[in-house]
Amino acid sequence: MTQQKDIDGIEPVRRDAFAQRTDAGRISIDEAPLNRLVLLVAVAAFGGIFIDGYILGVIGGAVAPAAAELGLSALGQGLIAASALIGIFVSGLFFGRIADRYGRKRVFFWNLVGFVVVSLAQLFVVGTWDLVAMRLLLGLLIGVEYAVGTALLAEFTPRRHRSVLLGSIAAFWFIGFISAFVVAHAWDADSWRMLLASSAVPALVVLILRMALPESPRWLQAQGRTTEAQAIVSAHYGPQYGLPPAPTEVVKTRLRDFFRENDVRTVIYSGLFWFCQVGPLFAIFTFIVPVLEDLGLNSGFSTDLLMNGLQLLGAGVGLWLLWLLPRRTFVNWTFALMVVLLVFLGGWTELPSLVVLIVFGAFVLIITASNSIQYVYPPEMFTTRFRSTGVGYAAAFSRVGAAGATYLFPVTLEHLGVSSTLLIAAIFPLVGFIASLFWAPETKYSALDD
Repeated sequence: MTQQKDIDGIEPVRRDAFAQRTDAGRISIDEAPLNRLVLLVAVAAFGGIFIDGYILGVIGGAVAPAAAELGLSALGQGLIAASALIGIFVSGLFFGRIADRYGRKRVFFWNLVGFVVVSLAQLFVVGTWDLVAMRLLLGLLIGVEYAVGTALLAEFTPRRHRSVLLGSIAAFWFIGFISAFVVAHAWDADSWRMLLASSAVPALVVLILRMALPESPRWLQAQGRTTEAQAIVSAHYGPQYGLPPAPTEVVKTRLRDFFRENDVRTVIYSGLFWFCQVGPLFAIFTFIVPVLEDLGLNSGFSTDLLMNGLQLLGAGVGLWLLWLLPRRTFVNWTFALMVVLLVFLGGWTELPSLVVLIVFGAFVLIITASNSIQYVYPPEMFTTRFRSTGVGYAAAFSRVGAAGATYLFPVTLEHLGVSSTLLIAAIFPLVGFIASLFWAPETKYSALDD
Protein backbone atom coordinates (compact mmCIF):
# COMPACT_ATOMS: atom_id res chain seq x y z
CA MET A 1 0.00 0.00 0.00
CA THR A 2 1.05 3.61 -0.58
CA GLN A 3 -0.47 6.66 0.98
CA GLN A 4 -1.38 10.12 -0.25
CA LYS A 5 -2.71 12.96 1.86
CA ASP A 6 -6.06 14.37 0.89
CA ILE A 7 -6.54 17.92 -0.36
CA ASP A 8 -6.44 19.28 3.18
CA GLY A 9 -3.20 17.44 3.98
CA ILE A 10 -4.72 15.67 6.99
CA GLU A 11 -6.19 12.22 6.44
CA PRO A 12 -4.13 9.75 4.37
CA VAL A 13 -5.93 8.00 1.55
CA ARG A 14 -4.99 4.35 1.07
CA ARG A 15 -4.39 3.32 -2.52
CA ASP A 16 -4.81 -0.10 -4.07
CA ALA A 17 -1.49 -1.90 -4.45
CA PHE A 18 -2.66 -3.18 -7.82
CA ALA A 19 -3.54 0.27 -9.20
CA GLN A 20 -2.45 1.07 -12.74
CA ARG A 21 1.34 1.53 -12.82
CA THR A 22 3.60 3.66 -15.01
CA ASP A 23 6.77 2.48 -16.75
CA ALA A 24 8.82 3.71 -13.76
CA GLY A 25 6.71 1.74 -11.28
CA ARG A 26 4.80 4.76 -10.04
CA ILE A 27 1.02 4.84 -9.60
CA SER A 28 -0.74 6.46 -12.56
CA ILE A 29 -2.31 9.86 -11.88
CA ASP A 30 -5.50 8.29 -13.24
CA GLU A 31 -5.69 6.57 -9.82
CA ALA A 32 -4.76 9.63 -7.70
CA PRO A 33 -7.07 11.41 -5.23
CA LEU A 34 -8.20 14.97 -5.76
CA ASN A 35 -5.67 17.65 -4.87
CA ARG A 36 -5.42 21.43 -4.88
CA LEU A 37 -4.12 21.64 -8.44
CA VAL A 38 -7.01 19.59 -9.84
CA LEU A 39 -9.46 21.83 -7.99
CA LEU A 40 -7.70 24.98 -9.28
CA VAL A 41 -7.88 23.70 -12.86
CA ALA A 42 -11.55 22.84 -12.29
CA VAL A 43 -12.35 26.33 -10.98
CA ALA A 44 -10.48 27.92 -13.91
CA ALA A 45 -12.43 25.75 -16.38
CA PHE A 46 -15.74 26.34 -14.58
CA GLY A 47 -15.10 30.08 -14.61
CA GLY A 48 -14.51 30.08 -18.34
CA ILE A 49 -17.66 28.12 -19.06
CA PHE A 50 -19.61 30.41 -16.68
CA ILE A 51 -18.52 33.33 -18.85
CA ASP A 52 -19.58 31.43 -21.97
CA GLY A 53 -23.04 30.82 -20.54
CA TYR A 54 -23.27 34.44 -19.41
CA ILE A 55 -22.28 35.81 -22.82
CA LEU A 56 -24.67 33.53 -24.70
CA GLY A 57 -27.47 34.22 -22.19
CA VAL A 58 -27.12 37.96 -21.83
CA ILE A 59 -28.02 38.55 -25.47
CA GLY A 60 -31.54 37.33 -24.64
CA GLY A 61 -32.02 40.35 -22.35
CA ALA A 62 -30.34 42.79 -24.71
CA VAL A 63 -31.77 41.79 -28.08
CA ALA A 64 -35.22 43.36 -27.56
CA PRO A 65 -34.01 46.87 -26.54
CA ALA A 66 -31.25 46.63 -29.16
CA ALA A 67 -33.83 45.74 -31.80
CA ALA A 68 -35.98 48.72 -30.78
CA GLU A 69 -33.05 51.15 -30.94
CA LEU A 70 -31.38 49.75 -34.06
CA GLY A 71 -34.59 48.81 -35.92
CA LEU A 72 -33.72 45.13 -36.28
CA SER A 73 -35.88 42.74 -38.31
CA ALA A 74 -36.61 39.16 -37.19
CA LEU A 75 -33.73 38.01 -39.41
CA GLY A 76 -31.45 40.64 -37.89
CA GLN A 77 -32.31 39.49 -34.38
CA GLY A 78 -31.67 35.89 -35.36
CA LEU A 79 -28.31 36.81 -36.89
CA ILE A 80 -27.19 38.65 -33.74
CA ALA A 81 -28.32 35.77 -31.53
CA ALA A 82 -26.56 33.23 -33.77
CA SER A 83 -23.35 35.17 -34.47
CA ALA A 84 -21.56 34.00 -31.30
CA LEU A 85 -22.45 30.42 -32.20
CA ILE A 86 -20.96 30.90 -35.68
CA GLY A 87 -17.78 32.16 -34.02
CA ILE A 88 -17.63 29.03 -31.85
CA PHE A 89 -17.80 26.91 -34.99
CA VAL A 90 -14.80 28.65 -36.53
CA SER A 91 -12.61 28.72 -33.43
CA GLY A 92 -13.46 25.15 -32.41
CA LEU A 93 -11.85 23.97 -35.63
CA PHE A 94 -8.87 26.33 -35.34
CA PHE A 95 -7.87 26.68 -31.69
CA GLY A 96 -8.22 23.02 -30.75
CA ARG A 97 -5.55 22.25 -33.33
CA ILE A 98 -3.32 25.04 -31.97
CA ALA A 99 -3.66 23.75 -28.40
CA ASP A 100 -2.67 20.23 -29.48
CA ARG A 101 0.39 21.57 -31.25
CA TYR A 102 1.60 24.44 -29.04
CA GLY A 103 0.18 23.66 -25.60
CA ARG A 104 -2.95 24.11 -23.52
CA LYS A 105 -1.85 26.79 -21.05
CA ARG A 106 -0.92 29.55 -23.50
CA VAL A 107 -4.17 29.36 -25.47
CA PHE A 108 -6.23 28.94 -22.28
CA PHE A 109 -4.76 32.17 -20.84
CA TRP A 110 -4.83 34.54 -23.78
CA ASN A 111 -8.42 33.91 -24.75
CA LEU A 112 -9.49 35.35 -21.37
CA VAL A 113 -7.61 38.54 -22.24
CA GLY A 114 -9.68 38.60 -25.42
CA PHE A 115 -12.90 38.14 -23.43
CA VAL A 116 -12.17 41.26 -21.38
CA VAL A 117 -11.26 43.41 -24.38
CA VAL A 118 -14.12 42.37 -26.68
CA SER A 119 -16.71 42.50 -23.88
CA LEU A 120 -15.80 46.13 -23.25
CA ALA A 121 -15.79 46.89 -26.99
CA GLN A 122 -19.55 46.20 -27.05
CA LEU A 123 -20.00 49.56 -25.32
CA PHE A 124 -19.30 51.23 -28.65
CA VAL A 125 -21.60 49.39 -31.09
CA VAL A 126 -23.80 51.69 -33.19
CA GLY A 127 -25.40 49.34 -35.71
CA THR A 128 -26.42 45.79 -36.55
CA TRP A 129 -23.12 44.78 -38.13
CA ASP A 130 -21.06 46.26 -35.29
CA LEU A 131 -22.96 44.09 -32.85
CA VAL A 132 -22.73 41.04 -35.11
CA ALA A 133 -18.95 41.52 -35.36
CA MET A 134 -18.51 41.79 -31.57
CA ARG A 135 -20.66 38.73 -30.92
CA LEU A 136 -18.77 36.82 -33.62
CA LEU A 137 -15.46 37.64 -31.93
CA LEU A 138 -16.84 36.54 -28.57
CA GLY A 139 -17.93 33.29 -30.19
CA LEU A 140 -14.38 32.74 -31.43
CA LEU A 141 -13.15 33.11 -27.85
CA ILE A 142 -15.88 30.87 -26.43
CA GLY A 143 -14.79 28.15 -28.83
CA VAL A 144 -11.42 28.09 -27.08
CA GLU A 145 -13.13 27.18 -23.81
CA TYR A 146 -14.84 24.19 -25.39
CA ALA A 147 -11.75 23.01 -27.26
CA VAL A 148 -9.11 23.63 -24.59
CA GLY A 149 -10.84 23.95 -21.20
CA THR A 150 -12.50 20.55 -21.25
CA ALA A 151 -9.36 18.85 -22.60
CA LEU A 152 -7.18 20.48 -19.93
CA LEU A 153 -9.51 19.53 -17.08
CA ALA A 154 -9.80 15.95 -18.40
CA GLU A 155 -6.01 15.63 -18.50
CA PHE A 156 -5.55 16.75 -14.89
CA THR A 157 -8.51 14.86 -13.39
CA PRO A 158 -8.17 11.31 -11.99
CA ARG A 159 -10.41 8.75 -13.65
CA ARG A 160 -12.92 8.19 -10.84
CA HIS A 161 -13.60 11.93 -10.50
CA ARG A 162 -13.86 12.66 -14.23
CA SER A 163 -17.63 12.26 -14.58
CA VAL A 164 -18.44 14.66 -11.75
CA LEU A 165 -15.86 17.35 -12.52
CA LEU A 166 -16.31 17.41 -16.29
CA GLY A 167 -20.06 17.02 -15.90
CA SER A 168 -20.09 20.04 -13.58
CA ILE A 169 -18.92 22.21 -16.47
CA ALA A 170 -22.46 22.08 -17.86
CA ALA A 171 -23.88 23.15 -14.49
CA PHE A 172 -21.63 26.22 -14.47
CA TRP A 173 -22.67 27.02 -18.03
CA PHE A 174 -26.28 27.15 -16.87
CA ILE A 175 -25.32 29.15 -13.77
CA GLY A 176 -23.73 31.70 -16.10
CA PHE A 177 -26.73 31.59 -18.43
CA ILE A 178 -29.17 32.12 -15.54
CA SER A 179 -26.98 34.83 -13.98
CA ALA A 180 -27.29 36.71 -17.27
CA PHE A 181 -31.08 36.37 -17.05
CA VAL A 182 -31.15 37.74 -13.49
CA VAL A 183 -28.80 40.61 -14.32
CA ALA A 184 -30.82 41.47 -17.45
CA HIS A 185 -34.05 41.67 -15.43
CA ALA A 186 -32.44 44.10 -13.00
CA TRP A 187 -30.79 46.19 -15.72
CA ASP A 188 -32.18 49.35 -17.31
CA ALA A 189 -33.26 48.39 -20.84
CA ASP A 190 -31.79 51.61 -22.25
CA SER A 191 -28.34 50.49 -21.06
CA TRP A 192 -28.22 47.29 -23.09
CA ARG A 193 -24.64 48.03 -24.20
CA MET A 194 -23.53 48.09 -20.57
CA LEU A 195 -25.40 44.84 -20.03
CA LEU A 196 -23.46 43.16 -22.83
CA ALA A 197 -20.16 44.61 -21.58
CA SER A 198 -20.75 43.31 -18.05
CA SER A 199 -19.18 39.97 -19.06
CA ALA A 200 -15.79 41.69 -18.71
CA VAL A 201 -16.08 41.47 -14.90
CA PRO A 202 -16.12 37.67 -14.48
CA ALA A 203 -13.62 37.36 -17.35
CA LEU A 204 -11.09 39.47 -15.44
CA VAL A 205 -11.52 37.36 -12.28
CA VAL A 206 -10.97 34.08 -14.16
CA LEU A 207 -7.99 35.57 -16.00
CA ILE A 208 -6.24 36.16 -12.67
CA LEU A 209 -6.92 32.54 -11.59
CA ARG A 210 -5.42 31.11 -14.77
CA MET A 211 -2.09 32.80 -14.15
CA ALA A 212 -1.33 30.08 -11.56
CA LEU A 213 -1.92 27.08 -13.85
CA PRO A 214 0.94 24.89 -15.13
CA GLU A 215 1.01 23.23 -18.52
CA SER A 216 -0.77 19.89 -18.88
CA PRO A 217 1.75 17.15 -17.99
CA ARG A 218 0.00 14.76 -20.39
CA TRP A 219 0.57 17.23 -23.23
CA LEU A 220 4.21 17.69 -22.22
CA GLN A 221 4.65 13.92 -22.20
CA ALA A 222 3.11 13.69 -25.67
CA GLN A 223 5.73 16.22 -26.85
CA GLY A 224 8.59 14.15 -25.41
CA ARG A 225 9.14 16.59 -22.50
CA THR A 226 8.84 13.84 -19.91
CA THR A 227 11.13 15.42 -17.31
CA GLU A 228 8.99 18.58 -17.17
CA ALA A 229 5.83 16.50 -17.09
CA GLN A 230 7.03 14.33 -14.19
CA ALA A 231 8.20 17.43 -12.26
CA ILE A 232 4.64 18.84 -12.38
CA VAL A 233 3.14 15.49 -11.35
CA SER A 234 5.60 15.03 -8.46
CA ALA A 235 5.08 18.59 -7.20
CA HIS A 236 1.29 18.47 -7.23
CA TYR A 237 0.27 14.79 -6.97
CA GLY A 238 3.23 13.36 -5.04
CA PRO A 239 6.48 11.60 -6.06
CA GLN A 240 4.76 8.19 -5.99
CA TYR A 241 2.56 9.22 -8.95
CA GLY A 242 3.45 9.38 -12.61
CA LEU A 243 1.90 9.51 -16.07
CA PRO A 244 0.56 6.38 -17.77
CA PRO A 245 2.82 4.86 -20.42
CA ALA A 246 2.87 6.74 -23.72
CA PRO A 247 4.55 6.18 -27.09
CA THR A 248 8.26 6.95 -26.82
CA GLU A 249 8.42 8.39 -30.33
CA VAL A 250 7.19 11.96 -30.59
CA VAL A 251 5.14 12.40 -33.75
CA LYS A 252 4.18 15.88 -34.96
CA THR A 253 0.58 15.56 -36.03
CA ARG A 254 -1.17 17.23 -38.90
CA LEU A 255 -4.87 17.94 -39.13
CA ARG A 256 -5.35 15.19 -41.69
CA ASP A 257 -3.83 12.74 -39.18
CA PHE A 258 -6.76 13.43 -36.86
CA PHE A 259 -9.25 12.22 -39.47
CA ARG A 260 -6.99 9.41 -40.70
CA GLU A 261 -6.10 7.87 -37.32
CA ASN A 262 -9.47 8.12 -35.54
CA ASP A 263 -12.50 5.98 -36.32
CA VAL A 264 -14.71 7.95 -38.68
CA ARG A 265 -17.86 7.00 -36.74
CA THR A 266 -16.37 8.32 -33.50
CA VAL A 267 -15.30 11.57 -35.18
CA ILE A 268 -18.76 12.13 -36.67
CA TYR A 269 -20.65 11.08 -33.56
CA SER A 270 -18.58 13.28 -31.21
CA GLY A 271 -20.05 16.34 -32.92
CA LEU A 272 -23.38 14.92 -34.03
CA PHE A 273 -24.75 14.07 -30.58
CA TRP A 274 -23.73 17.55 -29.36
CA PHE A 275 -25.29 19.11 -32.47
CA CYS A 276 -28.59 17.37 -31.74
CA GLN A 277 -28.63 18.44 -28.07
CA VAL A 278 -27.86 22.13 -28.47
CA GLY A 279 -29.93 22.92 -31.57
CA PRO A 280 -33.29 23.06 -29.76
CA LEU A 281 -31.68 24.27 -26.52
CA PHE A 282 -30.25 27.52 -27.89
CA ALA A 283 -33.17 28.23 -30.20
CA ILE A 284 -35.86 27.78 -27.56
CA PHE A 285 -34.06 29.51 -24.70
CA THR A 286 -32.86 32.46 -26.76
CA PHE A 287 -36.50 33.15 -27.70
CA ILE A 288 -38.11 31.78 -24.55
CA VAL A 289 -40.49 34.74 -24.13
CA PRO A 290 -42.39 34.34 -27.46
CA VAL A 291 -42.33 30.54 -27.05
CA LEU A 292 -44.03 30.74 -23.64
CA GLU A 293 -46.53 33.29 -24.89
CA ASP A 294 -47.43 31.21 -27.96
CA LEU A 295 -47.89 28.17 -25.72
CA GLY A 296 -50.40 30.18 -23.68
CA LEU A 297 -48.16 30.60 -20.62
CA ASN A 298 -47.49 33.76 -18.71
CA SER A 299 -43.98 34.88 -19.63
CA GLY A 300 -43.55 37.13 -16.60
CA PHE A 301 -40.68 37.09 -14.15
CA SER A 302 -42.12 34.26 -12.02
CA THR A 303 -42.49 31.89 -14.99
CA ASP A 304 -39.04 32.78 -16.29
CA LEU A 305 -37.60 32.22 -12.82
CA LEU A 306 -39.30 28.82 -12.67
CA MET A 307 -37.77 27.85 -16.01
CA ASN A 308 -34.33 28.91 -14.83
CA GLY A 309 -34.80 27.02 -11.58
CA LEU A 310 -35.62 23.91 -13.62
CA GLN A 311 -32.41 24.43 -15.59
CA LEU A 312 -30.38 24.40 -12.38
CA LEU A 313 -32.25 21.33 -11.17
CA GLY A 314 -31.66 19.69 -14.54
CA ALA A 315 -27.93 20.34 -14.27
CA GLY A 316 -27.96 18.54 -10.91
CA VAL A 317 -29.99 15.66 -12.36
CA GLY A 318 -27.50 15.44 -15.23
CA LEU A 319 -24.58 15.06 -12.80
CA TRP A 320 -26.42 12.30 -10.98
CA LEU A 321 -27.17 10.50 -14.24
CA LEU A 322 -23.53 10.78 -15.30
CA TRP A 323 -22.52 9.06 -12.08
CA LEU A 324 -25.29 6.46 -12.33
CA LEU A 325 -25.48 5.50 -16.01
CA PRO A 326 -23.12 4.31 -18.74
CA ARG A 327 -22.56 6.94 -21.43
CA ARG A 328 -24.59 5.11 -24.09
CA THR A 329 -27.58 4.68 -21.80
CA PHE A 330 -27.42 8.36 -20.85
CA VAL A 331 -27.59 9.69 -24.42
CA ASN A 332 -30.14 7.13 -25.64
CA TRP A 333 -32.69 7.83 -22.92
CA THR A 334 -32.35 11.62 -22.83
CA PHE A 335 -32.73 11.86 -26.61
CA ALA A 336 -35.80 9.59 -26.53
CA LEU A 337 -37.47 11.65 -23.80
CA MET A 338 -36.81 14.93 -25.64
CA VAL A 339 -38.45 13.58 -28.79
CA VAL A 340 -41.55 12.49 -26.87
CA LEU A 341 -41.91 15.81 -25.02
CA LEU A 342 -41.41 18.03 -28.09
CA VAL A 343 -43.84 15.97 -30.17
CA PHE A 344 -46.40 16.19 -27.37
CA LEU A 345 -46.04 19.97 -27.10
CA GLY A 346 -46.15 20.50 -30.86
CA GLY A 347 -48.73 17.89 -31.74
CA TRP A 348 -51.42 18.58 -29.16
CA THR A 349 -52.79 22.11 -29.16
CA GLU A 350 -55.28 23.84 -26.87
CA LEU A 351 -54.19 21.85 -23.83
CA PRO A 352 -54.83 23.25 -20.33
CA SER A 353 -52.15 25.69 -19.28
CA LEU A 354 -51.16 23.55 -16.31
CA VAL A 355 -50.52 20.53 -18.55
CA VAL A 356 -48.47 22.64 -20.96
CA LEU A 357 -46.45 24.07 -18.06
CA ILE A 358 -45.75 20.59 -16.65
CA VAL A 359 -44.71 19.11 -20.00
CA PHE A 360 -42.61 22.12 -21.00
CA GLY A 361 -41.02 22.11 -17.53
CA ALA A 362 -40.16 18.41 -17.98
CA PHE A 363 -38.58 19.24 -21.34
CA VAL A 364 -36.48 21.99 -19.75
CA LEU A 365 -35.36 19.55 -17.04
CA ILE A 366 -34.40 16.79 -19.48
CA ILE A 367 -32.65 18.94 -22.08
CA THR A 368 -30.64 20.64 -19.34
CA ALA A 369 -29.68 17.29 -17.82
CA SER A 370 -28.67 15.96 -21.23
CA ASN A 371 -26.18 18.80 -21.68
CA SER A 372 -24.08 17.56 -18.76
CA ILE A 373 -22.46 14.90 -20.94
CA GLN A 374 -21.24 17.33 -23.61
CA TYR A 375 -18.12 18.21 -21.62
CA VAL A 376 -17.38 14.63 -20.53
CA TYR A 377 -17.96 12.50 -23.61
CA PRO A 378 -15.78 14.09 -26.38
CA PRO A 379 -12.61 14.35 -24.21
CA GLU A 380 -12.97 10.63 -23.46
CA MET A 381 -13.26 9.73 -27.14
CA PHE A 382 -9.82 11.01 -28.18
CA THR A 383 -6.26 10.45 -26.98
CA THR A 384 -4.04 13.27 -25.67
CA ARG A 385 -2.42 13.63 -29.07
CA PHE A 386 -5.75 14.64 -30.62
CA ARG A 387 -7.89 15.64 -27.63
CA SER A 388 -8.17 19.40 -28.12
CA THR A 389 -8.55 18.96 -31.87
CA GLY A 390 -11.29 16.39 -31.32
CA VAL A 391 -13.17 18.40 -28.71
CA GLY A 392 -12.81 21.55 -30.82
CA TYR A 393 -14.14 19.74 -33.87
CA ALA A 394 -17.08 18.35 -31.86
CA ALA A 395 -17.89 21.80 -30.45
CA ALA A 396 -17.65 23.34 -33.92
CA PHE A 397 -19.93 20.68 -35.40
CA SER A 398 -22.44 21.23 -32.60
CA ARG A 399 -22.61 24.96 -33.22
CA VAL A 400 -23.71 24.42 -36.81
CA GLY A 401 -26.95 23.06 -35.36
CA ALA A 402 -27.17 25.69 -32.65
CA ALA A 403 -26.49 28.61 -35.00
CA GLY A 404 -28.83 27.33 -37.72
CA ALA A 405 -31.66 26.63 -35.30
CA THR A 406 -31.24 29.97 -33.50
CA TYR A 407 -31.07 31.93 -36.75
CA LEU A 408 -34.18 30.32 -38.25
CA PHE A 409 -36.22 29.88 -35.07
CA PRO A 410 -37.79 33.40 -34.97
CA VAL A 411 -38.66 33.10 -38.67
CA THR A 412 -40.41 29.72 -38.33
CA LEU A 413 -42.09 30.92 -35.14
CA GLU A 414 -43.43 33.97 -36.98
CA HIS A 415 -44.60 32.14 -40.13
CA LEU A 416 -45.48 28.61 -38.93
CA GLY A 417 -46.43 29.09 -35.30
CA VAL A 418 -45.13 27.45 -32.15
CA SER A 419 -46.65 23.98 -32.73
CA SER A 420 -44.99 23.41 -36.10
CA THR A 421 -41.76 24.96 -34.86
CA LEU A 422 -41.55 22.55 -31.91
CA LEU A 423 -42.27 19.59 -34.19
CA ILE A 424 -39.40 20.69 -36.42
CA ALA A 425 -37.21 21.03 -33.33
CA ALA A 426 -38.01 17.39 -32.43
CA ILE A 427 -36.03 16.29 -35.50
CA PHE A 428 -32.79 17.17 -33.67
CA PRO A 429 -33.15 14.68 -30.77
CA LEU A 430 -34.67 12.10 -33.12
CA VAL A 431 -31.52 12.13 -35.25
CA GLY A 432 -29.43 12.06 -32.07
CA PHE A 433 -31.32 9.03 -30.78
CA ILE A 434 -30.86 7.05 -34.00
CA ALA A 435 -27.15 7.95 -34.22
CA SER A 436 -26.62 6.98 -30.56
CA LEU A 437 -28.18 3.56 -31.05
CA PHE A 438 -25.61 2.70 -33.74
CA TRP A 439 -22.52 4.79 -33.03
CA ALA A 440 -22.32 5.88 -29.38
CA PRO A 441 -19.13 4.43 -27.80
CA GLU A 442 -18.88 3.40 -24.15
CA THR A 443 -16.07 5.36 -22.49
CA LYS A 444 -17.09 5.74 -18.85
CA TYR A 445 -14.79 3.11 -17.36
CA SER A 446 -11.81 3.55 -19.67
CA ALA A 447 -8.49 5.19 -18.84
CA LEU A 448 -8.14 8.53 -20.60
CA ASP A 449 -5.67 7.32 -23.27
CA ASP A 450 -6.96 3.75 -23.79
